[in-house]
Amino acid sequence: MSNKKSYYAFEEPLGTIIEFQATSLQQAMVIKKKKAQEMGIPKEAFELTSIRKKPTQSA
Repeated sequence: MSNKKSYYAFEEPLGTIIEFQATSLQQAMVIKKKKAQEMGIPKEAFELTSIRKKPTQSA
């Protein structure tokens, strides 16, 4: 069985982007909440910007 994970990217208004791998949108929302708490930013500030199969390439 293949593990079907996607990369989810979220961005908040000040430009902070978090991107990570998750198996579902539901799991991504839980991870987003934990990461936002670690950064001290309300989870509601982050909006989903993309879902892709590969991570974004940084220039």
